[in-house]
Amino acid sequence: MSTPSLIRNSRQLTYAAAAIAIEAAVAKSRELAAPECIAMVDAGGNLLAFARVDGAAVLARDPAIAKAATSASLGAPTGGIPFEFGANLGLASHGGIVNLGGGLPIVFQGAVLGAIGVGSGSTEQDVAVAEAGRDAVLAALGASSA
Repeated sequence: MSTPSLIRNSRQLTYAAAAIAIEAAVAKSRELAAPECIAMVDAGGNLLAFARVDGAAVLARDPAIAKAATSASLGAPTGGIPFEFGANLGLASHGGIVNLGGGLPIVFQGAVLGAIGVGSGSTEQDVAVAEAGRDAVLAALGASSA
């Protein structure tokens, strides 16, 4: 049985990579006792995988997806845009761009391959869970290219 590819066309995450991130992020969410909604997108902001840990706020689903899409689009973590600019982007994009912490790009060999977005906890919890997912994918990508 062959191992599934973790990236396609060298520029996009695949579902296999997203599953690795989701698994690590869910584990971190449980470790922190902070139920979270976790979304993984490819570089184009297309949803690859989503998980809602039992107890996570149902209304955190859309912000988690938007955090991931925003991070992939900007190639940067979410939450760092000055308030007025971030609010204007949110309005102009009909909520597609969010300025809430918890979105992190997946950057490998200088390319943004996708992103992870996490919501339902505090900003610190969201970021910690996102970091766990991102780090797991980067470790797998590094191992697969070695």
